[in-house]
Amino acid sequence: MKVLVIHAQDDKITKIAKAMVEGIVNNGNQADRISTSDTGGLVNFHSYDLVLVGSPTKGFFKGKIDENIKPFLGQCKRTVGKEAVAFVTPRGFATTKALKLVMAVLESLGCIVKDFVSLSTVKEARVFGGKL
Repeated sequence: MKVLVIHAQDDKITKIAKAMVEGIVNNGNQADRISTSDTGGLVNFHSYDLVLVGSPTKGFFKGKIDENIKPFLGQCKRTVGKEAVAFVTPRGFATTKALKLVMAVLESLGCIVKDFVSLSTVKEARVFGGKL
């Protein structure tokens, strides 16, 4: 299986994404990791079996996601019908709302969100990646 991990440019979510990639690769799969701050051209989902998208949870009550997630994903190609997973870092009451926002962005692009998760540690991320 070939997996793409897209994440916001944030220290904690970057560490989580790197650990998730380790878990995916250790399980015998291929994985690429891209930050929303990377400027290496358009991303095409076609060659990936699964796409994971992660954001830090912003706010404590209302729950927001990184402002670069939506525009970055909006530039991606061949998103319709692609299986996806949303992940965030937890933050109080805002965690559920942030997860719903990431899922909504993916669904608006035609992706099929098959799972969602809140990950607070590198170990959790590595284990989750290993189960994919």
